[in-house]
Amino acid sequence: MQEFRVLKILDRCQGLFAKVGVDYPVMRKILQVKLLMDRRRVPTVLTMMSKKKQQDDMLTETNYFGKSLLVYGFIGCMMIPFLMLGNQPMVQMSIIFSMMLFMMTTSMISDFSSVLLDVRDKSILSTKAVHPRTISMAKALHIGNYLVIITAVLMAPVWIVSIIRYGVLFGVVFLVEIILLDLLILVLTALVYFGVLRIFDGEKLKDMINYVQIGLSVGLVIGYQIVIRSFDLVQINFDWVPAWWNMLLPPIWYAAPFALLQGATDSYLIAMTILAICVPILAVAVYIRTLPRFEQHLMKLTYQGEGGGGARRPVQHALAKVLCTSREEQAFFRFVLRMFGSEREFKLKVYPSLGIAFILPFILLFNTLRSGGFAELSSSSLYYTIYFGLTIIPTCIAMARFSGRHKGAWIYHVAPVQDITAFHRAVSKAVLLRMFMPVFLVQAIIFIALFGGHIILDLFIVILNAIVYTSLCYKYMSKSLPFSEPMAESQQASGWGIMPYLLMIVPFVVVHFGSTLLPYGPYLYLAVLVVSSIWIWTGGRGKGRRVNINA
Repeated sequence: MQEFRVLKILDRCQGLFAKVGVDYPVMRKILQVKLLMDRRRVPTVLTMMSKKKQQDDMLTETNYFGKSLLVYGFIGCMMIPFLMLGNQPMVQMSIIFSMMLFMMTTSMISDFSSVLLDVRDKSILSTKAVHPRTISMAKALHIGNYLVIITAVLMAPVWIVSIIRYGVLFGVVFLVEIILLDLLILVLTALVYFGVLRIFDGEKLKDMINYVQIGLSVGLVIGYQIVIRSFDLVQINFDWVPAWWNMLLPPIWYAAPFALLQGATDSYLIAMTILAICVPILAVAVYIRTLPRFEQHLMKLTYQGEGGGGARRPVQHALAKVLCTSREEQAFFRFVLRMFGSEREFKLKVYPSLGIAFILPFILLFNTLRSGGFAELSSSSLYYTIYFGLTIIPTCIAMARFSGRHKGAWIYHVAPVQDITAFHRAVSKAVLLRMFMPVFLVQAIIFIALFGGHIILDLFIVILNAIVYTSLCYKYMSKSLPFSEPMAESQQASGWGIMPYLLMIVPFVVVHFGSTLLPYGPYLYLAVLVVSSIWIWTGGRGKGRRVNINA
């Protein structure tokens, strides 16, 4: 079995473990297995970058964790410009600690929740002759190992630059603050888990972790926009004004000691420095006291819940009757909607694209708003950027055929299904209703507020274009049945694979804009789209094609 550097370091301290009642050889073997398994887990920061199949990666022993450290190191380098914002360490370090707090918290929840919430120790090791103290020590070292490595890679670049700019004492204080903040992050993450598990079941906690993973993926993709704009602020001098509400912001706690180093004596700074030191220590004490109950509540994760959605079923039935033309298609439509809502791996792959498609138009609008103000923005034609929302559609259609539970696809071959085109129409409608429309409606409300009510007709045209566009995407994409292929193969359907379908959006924008140059052009274009959409929506393109799925 593969050796790890941390194990060689622990070998030198095995006498200390024996003194506290830990069976070191057993603990070492447990930790070695945990570390080996972790190498094969794909971190969230790499979910959009991995291009090879997971099976091939497992055969070649790909070190996903090692690859993810490169991403963390790059993010750490992006913190350096913030250290150059004028000469106000209080403001500079508040920004840096805010970024650290965000990255470490989301990483702990998204990628290392399986470490914090590992219940296999209870079900496997506790049945053997292994002392609970040995199991607990292996788990604590497992968590601590990754916390130290990620923190070191993330914060090393800015720490080195801080020593060069402000001196060794500044660097020593910075290092102590990093350790204290890490303790606070670890304990607060565990206490949040404890609170969720105490009130809800394990399914709610899994959903929460899934949404944090999605948020981290979206944040990494659009985060560079903040860094780019930070260079515009390099010449600006910030002044920090003490206020009582600063006491509620942990990043400012940890920035306060750097102001004291410059000779400041404000009572707020002293109070926040005390909070920065005492709160992590008190949090650790509370965590130790609640640990036995926390371990008991962790067993909820072994129970399979309903996954929610019961309150939405009447709504889904009503929508199915309105939007679908046959009982068979209605059943498929409800099935696809429920799978979209319950497939965590599907959401982890698709929802970041939804977030990017939602935020991208506003990033483009921000540039105009910053240079010309609301007057210039409202009189422009930048509302056409709402077409970026259509990029959701090919991504969702491409991913709809994959599932982490693909082995259940045998049900397709035993079910009395005759019209497979009804299944494809149901998927198209579910993508439009569940994925595209929520994003579009929120964007539309904001766009109307920014550009005025005269764009309402254009927004209706965008909706109808989305219906036609969805039909074209589904027609030319793979006709595999939904959720019938393993999620490990989904990388082939993402990235450059959907680029031709994204380019198909351009003609819709060009025709839409061209129609505005003709008298009554938008109304004529709208009429054509209404007829086309009704024909597509009612299944005209698949009419008469009855295919036996069991053939």
